[in-house]
Order: sequence, then structure tokens, then C-alpha cells
Amino acid sequence: MKKRILALALAAIMLMVPFTACSSSSSSTPAASASAAGTGSSSTASAEPDNSPITITVLNRVNAEIVLDDNPMLAAVAEKTGVTLEIEAPPISNYTDRLQLVMASGDLPDIIYTWEFDQNYEKWANDGLILPLDEYIEDYPNLMANISEGQWGKARVGGADGQIYAVPRPTGSASWGVISNDEWLEKLGVDMPTTPEEAYEYGKLVATQDPDGNGKNDTFLYSPYGLWADCWMIFPFLPFSLQHAASYLPDRDGEYKIKEKMDGYMPYLDFMRKMYAEGIIDPEFFTNKYYDDQTKFKQGRVALLHGGITNIPEFAAKDVPNAAEIYSFHPALKGENDEKPRNEAAAATWGGWMINADVDPEKLPRILSFLDWANSEEGFVTIAAGVQVIYQDMSVFPNLTVAENIALTINKSENKKLVNWKQVDEVAQQAFDKIGVQMPLHELLEDMSVADKPELNEFAMNSLTAFQAAVEQIDIPVVKCPEIDNWAAENPDIASQKEQMEVSYVVGEISKEDLEAFLNDVYFPSVADAEAAYIETMNAYKAANG
Repeated sequence: MKKRILALALAAIMLMVPFTACSSSSSSTPAASASAAGTGSSSTASAEPDNSPITITVLNRVNAEIVLDDNPMLAAVAEKTGVTLEIEAPPISNYTDRLQLVMASGDLPDIIYTWEFDQNYEKWANDGLILPLDEYIEDYPNLMANISEGQWGKARVGGADGQIYAVPRPTGSASWGVISNDEWLEKLGVDMPTTPEEAYEYGKLVATQDPDGNGKNDTFLYSPYGLWADCWMIFPFLPFSLQHAASYLPDRDGEYKIKEKMDGYMPYLDFMRKMYAEGIIDPEFFTNKYYDDQTKFKQGRVALLHGGITNIPEFAAKDVPNAAEIYSFHPALKGENDEKPRNEAAAATWGGWMINADVDPEKLPRILSFLDWANSEEGFVTIAAGVQVIYQDMSVFPNLTVAENIALTINKSENKKLVNWKQVDEVAQQAFDKIGVQMPLHELLEDMSVADKPELNEFAMNSLTAFQAAVEQIDIPVVKCPEIDNWAAENPDIASQKEQMEVSYVVGEISKEDLEAFLNDVYFPSVADAEAAYIETMNAYKAANG
């Protein structure tokens, strides 16, 4: 079968998909065979793995719907590796708080998941709470083959020459866009918007023409979880937007700037202010939590959702049975001057797996062997066979039939709405005719043997490649500037005040002059040294990497 980098194999094997809004894939090819997986730190690829029973404790961030008790995949993992995973999984909304408490207590499990390689991660490393891994990882072929140098670089503490303190959880190349409620488009007689201005005009209709038919003006175009969440995708005024001061991407003029000095910063806030004043965006956006945007979308309260195509089969499998009939997936909105929709293409990670510095030395090789196995082809196959729906890593969905999977990927790659399910068989058969393979169209993927799936997996990969060709791939560099990354943690009052001032401007509580005065008098002087370090870092990176 066509091998793939296991973008979220490690995450999935831990049960494990923290973010269903992100769809990912990769075209990288594992260099190591499955037979090499599970070797210890001093073992060779030909050595027999140690599969004796052992328990590994884990602190992990997982979706609420994941059931850990009697989970068949965990049983399969134990059978394959001898590893019993004892998992503590606090709710996603409380995970950061629980992680902080665990790290402060000093009573750590064997493996700890960190969502970000941030100042906390660096502090834990510098405090000796987590294990430096450089002297071990080269002995594990799948870790080296299936995690890129750039992804390892994100886990280094102390710059490019620093030590690695976590096994990264790769995301591959994410494919994100906009999910629409097509019933509302049809009812209001409009096409899916492709630009922010078109979205604004559509939003006025959504806010005033009662698309849900309840007789109230209580529907909105969009409900982000925070002011800056996904703004680059839905309303692409900025090249990229992070909660941090810097984006690690240049502005449209090619110069590196902090976000607040980018050309699109104030136009974006102006745009949001206009939509808020006209009741187009959800007035609760600044108090939303993660997943609130999904919940409100599925409840029929908002028209658009930032997400991935994997969200649609996910919704269908869980709580919106007709999701495939009423929702469709589209590329992100175009930028200024009719720029192509943007898509992230980077050596990106969703954090990584830290190891307790005080772990039993005799246990350490088994932990590393397990992580290596989780990034092997055998680990991937075990996951694919044992998980009902792996939303992020796989380009296919076990809870859908072969035909439905094919129809889904074709329409994604061609930027079409999801097909009428009456036409699914025809679409799928035509696709298989093109690539010269045959598969049982009406069999659920989860019911098929692993041997029956390679063609579909490869076809989905090809379809995703076509989708990515239709958008502008944004290559986010793998580089860190500690001064800019840590500024918010070192200046919490100013950082918090800036965020509040931005929200206050959007909701009309302060004037543009008030916001600009704060930026010029308070924020910019405070961030000046970090800004200078950031610009120097990025210019040096650019000079070294072209």
C-alpha cells in the first residue's frame, strides 16, 4: 500500500484526536518498515521487540465523545505491543488547567501531552521536569523517518541548537476551509460567498431574513471563539494570525512585522466592527469557548463554520444525521485583489508527547519503543482497523461506505458542494474506473479488512492533492523567537488589556483613536525589544533559507 507519514498516528493511538476541526494529510513516505517498529534504544531493526506486558500512564487531551473504558483500539494496542495505556483525560476545556496542576505537583505520569511548545514547555524543560530526548530518538527508526526535521525543530528548547524535550505530534499539511449551511443559501437565493465582501452581503441576509424560520432575527453569519480565531481563513485580511504577537510570516509587502503593525490589522477590526454593529456576527463571539462555534453551527444559529471536510462525516456520525445533505465544504475566502484561497502547508505540529524526567530507567526503552511503533505502518494499520472514525489523520472515514468516501473526496478536490447521495454510486464508480481499481461500493469502510483499503486511501490522497493545488499553500517556517513568544507571559496585564481594547473597539465601546492611543502609548513601547528580536530572527532565517 502507499505509505503515508502518520500525521496523527501518535495522537490517535493515544485516543486521541483533540481537534476535529482540522483535516490533515501528508504526502511524505515512511522510510522504515513496520518490522522495525518497537525496537528499544539500543536495539537494531532486526531485533525482536519486547512485547511483554507493561502499563504506561498518560495525561492526554481528548474529545469528550471518546470512551476509554473497554475501547477496542486500546485492546488492539495492548495485543500488538504489550502496552496497557492508563489514560487520564480531563475535559478539553479544563485540560490546560489540569496540565499546569500536574506539572506543578511533580507527580507526573510517564507521558504528558502538551498542546503547545510555548514558554511553559520551555520552563518545564529548564526546571528538569521532562526528559531531554536527543540521545535516544536516533535509535528509533520510525520516529526519525516519519517526523520531519522541521517538526523536531519545534520541540527544541534554546534555539536551533537546543535540546528536544518532546516527540512532536505532526499535523502534516492541513486542509482547511469553510463549511456552509446550504439550506440557508438556497432559502436566501444566493451562492456561497467567495470573498469577505460577499460574505458581508450574505451576512446581512442571514441576520434579517430569518433563514431558520422561527420568526426572529437571531441568526448570524459566523460565531468565532475569540476575535482572532481563524480570522485568516474566514476573513483573510492578514497573511496569518496567531494569538501571539508575531505570525512568523511576512506582511504582504514582504516585511516582517508584529501582527498589530500589519497592513490588514486595522481593516480586519474595522470589518468586524461593521458586522457587529449590524448584527451580522454572533454578539457572544468574545466569550465563546472552543467548539462553541461548531455547536452553534449544528444548532442552526450561524451560516458559516471554519473547519475541514472531515467535520461533515463527523457531524453525520454523531449528532446531525443529514449533515451530508445540508452542509458543504469550500476553500477559504479569497483575499484582497482576488488572491487565491489560502491553505496552511508547514512542518506543523499539534504540540507533542513529553516524558517524565523521573521515569523508571528500565521503563524508558518501552515508552520510546511504543512511541516508535505508534509512528510505524503497523501502528497506523492498527489504528485504522480499530478506530471507528479517525477524523484528522485519515483521508477516509470508516463510518461511511466506500462510495460515500469517494464522492466526498472528489467533491472536495473539485471545490463542489457535496453530491446528492442519490448520485454517490455513479460518482464513485467513475472514480474507480479512472484509476483502474474495483472495490465494494456499499460496504462500510470499518467492515473491510485492511487489505481492501489501500486503493481508497491512495485515491483520497490524490484527491486531497488536487484540492491543495487549488489554493495558495502558506508555508509557515519552523523557527522560534523566544522574546516574542514569551512576551505575553512576561507582560500579562498589557497583553490582556490589548485583547480587551480590541474587543471593545469591535463592539463599539471605544473609538479608533482610543485603540490607537493605547497601541502607541502602551503596547508598542512594551513590545519594542521583543519586536526587534523577532524581526532580526526572521530576517536571519530568511537569509539562511532563501
